[in-house]
Amino acid sequence: MTAESAIELKCERALARLLRYCRSEGWAGYDPYDGLNSPLVRALTLNSKTLRTIATQLNKRSPVNLRPLLGIRKELNPKGLALAARALIELLSGQKKGTPASLVAGESGEELESDSRHLLSKLEEVRSDQYSEACWGYNFDWQSRAFFAPRGTPNVVCTVFAAHAFLDWYEATQDSRAFEMAGSSCRFLLDRINRTNDGDKFCFSYTPLDHSRVHNVNLLAAELLARIFASEGREEYRVAAEGALRFTIARQKEDGSWSYGDDRSQEWIDSFHTGFVLVSLRNISAYLGLTDLQTSVEAGYEFYSNRFFLADSTPGYYHDDLYPVDVHSAAQAIITFVEMTDLTPNARQRADRAAAWAIDNLQDSAGFFHFQRRRFYTIKIPYMRWSQAWMLYALSRFYTRDQARNV
Repeated sequence: MTAESAIELKCERALARLLRYCRSEGWAGYDPYDGLNSPLVRALTLNSKTLRTIATQLNKRSPVNLRPLLGIRKELNPKGLALAARALIELLSGQKKGTPASLVAGESGEELESDSRHLLSKLEEVRSDQYSEACWGYNFDWQSRAFFAPRGTPNVVCTVFAAHAFLDWYEATQDSRAFEMAGSSCRFLLDRINRTNDGDKFCFSYTPLDHSRVHNVNLLAAELLARIFASEGREEYRVAAEGALRFTIARQKEDGSWSYGDDRSQEWIDSFHTGFVLVSLRNISAYLGLTDLQTSVEAGYEFYSNRFFLADSTPGYYHDDLYPVDVHSAAQAIITFVEMTDLTPNARQRADRAAAWAIDNLQDSAGFFHFQRRRFYTIKIPYMRWSQAWMLYALSRFYTRDQARNV
């Protein structure tokens, strides 16, 4: 068996185990940031930003799952549903890339289609009712360094991932309803989300409640607008996507990196947010037919690939600190290297190593993926959105790439 065949088989088996686990849980689960879903915790934090932050972080960092004791239930998370739907639609659509419809051991095209429909239906059920446009927020109160977002507050991240899931479905089935949902989400971005202007450039905020300037969020909004522009040619979408794109490009550092955000409290540089930025840049460039982003993408990729990984492909969290070794970093590494395969010479091999490392080091015998390896302990709690949905999407992207290569 060749090395390529071995990693394909490893990935197929890992996907099958992970799919079985997610189905057995009904796609619901805990989340690293769901601490404020506890009635007890909410009462004790007394509406204090500091106490909310402390409570959330203690719950997130505990190697023991305190949620059953705190009255926190497993729930459906909109972003988790969207990622899972995208993963299954990716597998289902494999035949359009020259691959068979039944991609994973024990799976049929009918099963994948049924699950995809189910996940999209659930996604519609949990959309925000605060606005007429199609938008989504997290299923928990969330205290960031910059602002507080009550449970269900629609945000760019959840909305964009959900809209991409509907666009994926539209491209696979030509279901016009799905395209309308994504278009409605674009209206949410343009009409409800605040902008920070900088000449002819601007940055989308995270929610309608704040004026934060976070680069991966800004480019996620731009990427969705660019994708729909590529389908229907609406000039308003192109102008907005380019304006947001130029804001983030202008803030790339000399070494090729980006800080998480534009505020002094957001100056850290981490692995998976850097990966988000690179993938969005690559996709926006393709959707808008831009030819002047190559230098920026190459510099960003050089920083990403050289600064966040050990020799054995262990993904670091920060550019200057390995810990915590997070499943999110591992999943985004697979996605980033897969997306960069046609642009950079070593990305295919890096994707192979990233996928193998994640499966060998983070997948539990029960099929789910562990959350984090911290310096002195490991957190094995099977978070659905943060861990399982991301790895399902990452391995699906990896697997369909390799299947297409072998046809």
